[in-house]
Amino acid sequence: MNHVLVFAKTPYGKTPYDQWLAGSGIAPVILTTTEFAPGYGHLPHVYAFDDYDTNQLVDKTALRLARDPGLRVRAVFARAEADVVRAAQLRQLLGLPGQHTASALAFRDKVVMKDHLAGGPVEVPVYRLLDSAYAAVEFTAEHGYPVVIKPVSESGSLGAAVIRDEAELDAYLARPWRGAAQIETFVEGQMYHVDGLVAGGEVVFVHPFQYVNDCLSFRSNDWVGCLPLSPQDPRYDRLVKAAEAVLAELPTPERTAFHAELWLTPDDRVVFCEIASRTGGGMISAMVRHAFGIDLDKEWLYAECGLPSTLGTPDYRPTGCLNIPPAPGVLEHLPAAGADGAPDCLREISYTGAPGQTFHGGVKSGLYLAGYVVDGETEEAVAANMDTVAAWYSAHVRWRTASPEGSTP
Repeated sequence: MNHVLVFAKTPYGKTPYDQWLAGSGIAPVILTTTEFAPGYGHLPHVYAFDDYDTNQLVDKTALRLARDPGLRVRAVFARAEADVVRAAQLRQLLGLPGQHTASALAFRDKVVMKDHLAGGPVEVPVYRLLDSAYAAVEFTAEHGYPVVIKPVSESGSLGAAVIRDEAELDAYLARPWRGAAQIETFVEGQMYHVDGLVAGGEVVFVHPFQYVNDCLSFRSNDWVGCLPLSPQDPRYDRLVKAAEAVLAELPTPERTAFHAELWLTPDDRVVFCEIASRTGGGMISAMVRHAFGIDLDKEWLYAECGLPSTLGTPDYRPTGCLNIPPAPGVLEHLPAAGADGAPDCLREISYTGAPGQTFHGGVKSGLYLAGYVVDGETEEAVAANMDTVAAWYSAHVRWRTASPEGSTP
């Protein structure tokens, strides 16, 4: 039996690798978090780690397993942003097919990424590595405010800050991001994302979506949603062509999912934000599954393992999704499917918490407490249904104030 080594930073219910690979002659070897390990517990090769993102024993164990002749590891799969580089480094070290280190860094490090794209067919904001406070002062003196400062290698808008004046810059510099960061000019406009799949060096699936609210909505504990564009929408081709142009400029691997973010500005320019060599976070994969009948993660896994695609010709049904972050406090009740007057437009519900848990508000845009997939007869109906679902959630979720530390509830 051949094996694929999987960096599995997702719960089993979202990524049932053994079910996807059933009958293929390939079985998964799972490296995962302590939290998610029980879900994979029925599999023979499961390795769990605390502090998964930064724990280098994950990498050491992966190398040992990949070199085990009894396992016959033939591929490496990683769908989480935190695993992109460690998986690429492992493939390169072992000579396995797939994305190698230089490609992974181009899709992970926002400065390296923009270095590849600057001067190309898709406009890029003015940017630079923020390696000191001096760099921030010089950049704002040259380009003015507002600017955006964000980590070079995070996802979900974690650590991103919009700086609108010198007072806000001072506040940022007093408590800066502790890792590598970049600074860029602020782009006014509506943000979109384009998600797709590359197999055999060709884009075999692609579709653009509009963000509803924005990727920083979690800062105010508000929801962010994704709304598909109709193929007849004039924005559709422009965004698809821009995403494909970005892929052509980057060292894109022969097989990868991708999640690109682009702006359309008030003066009708397409401007690049960033791109990742993975599927989109939050409920995006579930949305694509309901909208097109395609499981992007499964198809990407098949491509990495050299298995035949089951993609077929997708049918499109207007479908969106929304991710609702937790509020600060103790969760007392979540609205239930089939109860609490659940709207008929709901197609999938995902809750990542349970009553009794204490939360401290939103952390990043892809991390949600409540995730919903919503459909409708048209894109306009989907947008209205998303508002309906958000209002339903707000009307039925219940919170109580958390007791001060050390006190009795």
